[in-house]
Amino acid sequence: MTSVVNEVVEAVIGLMNGLEPFAVVTRGALPTVEGITCEIGPSRPQEVYLDKNSYLPLDVTINAKHPDLKLLSDTLNDMHSTLTRARSYPEDSGGRWKIVDITNLTMPQIIGREENNDWLMASSLSVRFFWKGE
Repeated sequence: MTSVVNEVVEAVIGLMNGLEPFAVVTRGALPTVEGITCEIGPSRPQEVYLDKNSYLPLDVTINAKHPDLKLLSDTLNDMHSTLTRARSYPEDSGGRWKIVDITNLTMPQIIGREENNDWLMASSLSVRFFWKGE
């Protein structure tokens, strides 16, 4: 059985891939050449209620590599603007969780250039979701 946290991350990755970026977004810390990855960052529950329902910010990091800096920057900036401005978000078909909002933590920024001339950019999002108590 997949954990709720992993289901939420996979739902966010599905939203990203729905934008048809230059590469399929996968789980992981660092992408391969011309790749994009998304992975969980440090997070903690924001609110937990007596019935064990909880409202959590799940922070995710996005790292991407590509030799074309403009394409790389446009792709990540488009992801950020589209995901943070959406009016509806995924939810579990069984009602266990629902993404409530996605906000920017850090906007896409250059963090280096590799020897093969690939640019490396990083950013992060906070995915706020409701997790129903058991």
